[in-house]
Amino acid sequence: MAWLLYDLTLMTPAQVCLSVGVVWLLYAVCISIYRLFFHPLRRVPGPKLAALTKWVETYYECFKQPGGQFMWEYQKWHDKYGPIVRIAPNEVHIQDIRFYDTLYSNTRHSNKLKHLEHRFNNKLSGFATAEHHVHRTRRAAINPFFSKRTIARHSPNIQNLMDQLCERVKSEFAQDGSVLNLSNMWGAFTGDIVVGYCLEKPYNFILKPDFRAEFSDAMVNLLGSVHFVTQFPWIFKALKLLPGWCIATLSPPMASVRAFIEEMKAQILRAKLVHASGGKKPGVQQSLFTALLGSNLPPRELETERLQHEAIAVIGAGVETTSYSLSLGSYHILSNRDILSMLKKELNEAIPDPRDIPNINTLMQLPYLTCVVNESLRFSYGTTQRIPRLSPTLITYSSHNADYHLPVGSIVSMDNYTASHDPWAFPSPYEFRPERWEDDSRAPDGKPLTKYMIAFGRGTRSCIGMQLAYAELYIGLASFFRRFECELFETERDAVDCYGDRFVPRPKPGTKGVRVKVLSTV
Repeated sequence: MAWLLYDLTLMTPAQVCLSVGVVWLLYAVCISIYRLFFHPLRRVPGPKLAALTKWVETYYECFKQPGGQFMWEYQKWHDKYGPIVRIAPNEVHIQDIRFYDTLYSNTRHSNKLKHLEHRFNNKLSGFATAEHHVHRTRRAAINPFFSKRTIARHSPNIQNLMDQLCERVKSEFAQDGSVLNLSNMWGAFTGDIVVGYCLEKPYNFILKPDFRAEFSDAMVNLLGSVHFVTQFPWIFKALKLLPGWCIATLSPPMASVRAFIEEMKAQILRAKLVHASGGKKPGVQQSLFTALLGSNLPPRELETERLQHEAIAVIGAGVETTSYSLSLGSYHILSNRDILSMLKKELNEAIPDPRDIPNINTLMQLPYLTCVVNESLRFSYGTTQRIPRLSPTLITYSSHNADYHLPVGSIVSMDNYTASHDPWAFPSPYEFRPERWEDDSRAPDGKPLTKYMIAFGRGTRSCIGMQLAYAELYIGLASFFRRFECELFETERDAVDCYGDRFVPRPKPGTKGVRVKVLSTV
């Protein structure tokens, strides 16, 4: 080694650069040969360039405008190669909804990817946790707060908030024909619901001008950079080192993200003060995080940073996904007279007095409303980005009389977008057809069609807020469409259709959300 270092000191800078270049080239050649001819996934079909390098993904996610376009590219590969495709050197993507419950199983405990924990600045949250056994502990502490029974007890609070929202719509938008942005309105509604349930300090987003909720804006900005943060993690790490004024100058959108993150820390500190003072009075519902502080979680799980990360995950997911489902459902209801007529007929019969909306259990028994909710969820996906898992055991996938054996350590992924539009389960998959869920509908394999409702995911990592989202959807849609007659205003389907992936679906750039004029109220 000493002689090598001595020889390097005798080399000119040009010779050093040339030597480094030769070494790098030899490494690239060797790794390319391995990935193409000796890698365990070499027999999985797919483009050779994707098997060679992850820079293919980086290009489509970060540099092909408007970004988030990889989902469309690998769909083309599936059209060419079939339902199983090697989309990266160590990742296989499967496009077959019948395999969904196998990959995301309740009994097959796989890990998430460690290098993705940092994406949303909440690596200590249950959502981001890579290791299954750590996630299980964190999830178990929160599960009771999101059970169907617990959410049913909380549903009168959701209805009260919806009543307040409707009064504002009636007084401000039904009188003078002002344009109402439903996307903003539903964002304010879901933001207030999840904050009121989980945190101590309310924000009253439903009272904001034009229903603009700061948390919704923060989520748009946070998710807008998700691909760059994923592919180039040093960018976000560098930004975190800068003072707030500098971030606001260099990247104004990231300033709103930082403000949201700091607000979550303030909320956790507020919850700790409430807990230390003995908690809330008897009969007053405790917030999720105040209640967690009184749980039997180990002290390290109750540290401020850990709970701050959990709050970022819970609040962010609770605002973004459900508001999109409500906005999308509203658009399709209003854009199809038959759907609107059938829904209004059912609501008018089931709810004689629009000022007295039935409880959540009664609403969930309304058949056509349930069909509309299910179809809204199918089209809103939960997340559009593929969901990778690190395989803990050998996985076998059979396709076209060929068996593909995916060894331990392989990354195997599927995505909710293509699964939700699988024509095998959903004929005419891009048509919004609530009737497909009627009368105990069945898939071609004879199983209930609801088995293939995957907007909330499956397995041990399924969405913990599912029951809260259902309550918001049933109460929100029933209350709004029972009380108001509306028509779309300068809104086309591109305002809700997925145009690109930002972890969640994003519409075509330039669209302004679902906008309506309120024609009358009852």
